[in-house]
Amino acid sequence: MTQLASEVISNTAQDMSTYPLISVVIPTYNRSKLLSMTVESVLAQTYPAVEVIVVDDGSADDTAAVGRDYGQRVRFIRQDNAGVSAARNRGFLASNGEYVNFLDDDDTIVPEKIERQVAMLRHQPEAGLVHCRYYLMDKSGTPIYQVGRLPAGDILRDLVCANFVWMSAPLIRRECLERAGLFDETLSAAADYDLWLRIAQAGYPFACVQEPLGAYRVHRGSMVTAAARTEQEVIEALSRVFADPQLPASVTTVKNQAYGTWRLWLSCRHYAAGNWDAARDNLAQALHLYPGLLDDRRAFLDSFCGAALDVRVDDPLEFIAGVLNHLPPDAQFVRAHRQYFRSQTLVGLALRDYGLGKIDAAQHHLADAVLVCPATVERLVDFARALTDAAMHQPGQTPHAYVDTVLQNLPLEAQGLERMRSRVLGDVDIACAFEDYFAGCRALAARRILSALCHRPSWLRNRGVVSILARSLPKMFGGERGTL
Repeated sequence: MTQLASEVISNTAQDMSTYPLISVVIPTYNRSKLLSMTVESVLAQTYPAVEVIVVDDGSADDTAAVGRDYGQRVRFIRQDNAGVSAARNRGFLASNGEYVNFLDDDDTIVPEKIERQVAMLRHQPEAGLVHCRYYLMDKSGTPIYQVGRLPAGDILRDLVCANFVWMSAPLIRRECLERAGLFDETLSAAADYDLWLRIAQAGYPFACVQEPLGAYRVHRGSMVTAAARTEQEVIEALSRVFADPQLPASVTTVKNQAYGTWRLWLSCRHYAAGNWDAARDNLAQALHLYPGLLDDRRAFLDSFCGAALDVRVDDPLEFIAGVLNHLPPDAQFVRAHRQYFRSQTLVGLALRDYGLGKIDAAQHHLADAVLVCPATVERLVDFARALTDAAMHQPGQTPHAYVDTVLQNLPLEAQGLERMRSRVLGDVDIACAFEDYFAGCRALAARRILSALCHRPSWLRNRGVVSILARSLPKMFGGERGTL
């Protein structure tokens, strides 16, 4: 239990009625086996006052039997199939909590989630909701990726450009929902995004616990379903925002960037689905609306490599081939980078497999990357950047341990990449230092930076690093606890 959470709970009486009631609403449809895992994660919460409401949206499996097994611990409501948004709204209207958490029926939350979020909302009374970082997990429930730092505060400008709020993350004040409105029942794929936008437009800041407090289950192939509907709903949600005559100037100035960024993302959804015409059209619109996408061509190319490595894509190399074979006229230059695409995608697959403990598969992918593009072992900076990024997103192991796993198990063809060990360790220390600094662990941040400078003294030329070090050193010498 955190110190802040302990203070909140210790200041209340032992009578359960003194705790603000939390309502967790779980819409479900034909997922009885996954539903049990989701419900159990709610019943395991350390926070003592939680009501669980499951809305069965017309399931044809044994969901009703699962409900009976929980007895009085879970309230089950059954309705004719009306869609996920209608089920969420039905659950909210039946709830009594001061705060509400909508939880998808295949996701799970860690035991401390609600406790941590209640404490933060108590500490930030102006916030309309508090979201959190999270893990991606595969269909078996194994965490495979840890999401990095997420925006907080006045986030509307950021939110129009990307939906970074996991559906099951927010703990929302009831009054916030009553003011901003519930889920739009005409939407499904982007119903959550539409709601987050309306809450932000209503002037509510978003708080965020910068720790993973739950896991979002990703299903292979789910990226390729309903791509057209996703496009329609996302663009509709954006159009509603930008139609607001009271929209702050800081948001209206990024209108083309928002549409362009989303069109690029949507093009990747269509490429994954094999919707070639829609993919070309969205990519062409992205470049027309936001030419700034090409200011950094390496970043533009890497956006497709990242989309290829989305765990919902069954065959990343086939995805890349689809992109290269179906480009709009303004993006034909991408064809010249076919070798780069294949090698970087193979490197990404290798780094994923190292994290999963699949050493043989990782070595095979990395060896193939070198065969496809022998320059892979010479592009040391690219590899160092990819390895550092992968290290910072590994669930269940420290970044340093992951780096050691990779560099101690390189295939013969990629042994030259070992030369980047010192640089990568320095970069990982810096990334960890920023995490520690913003988490309030300044003494630990100072130690991380000093360790990084031993590996890579050039970090002293970075103003941000120097600023954090200057602010953190007094804490280190002042005796604040923290170890590397």
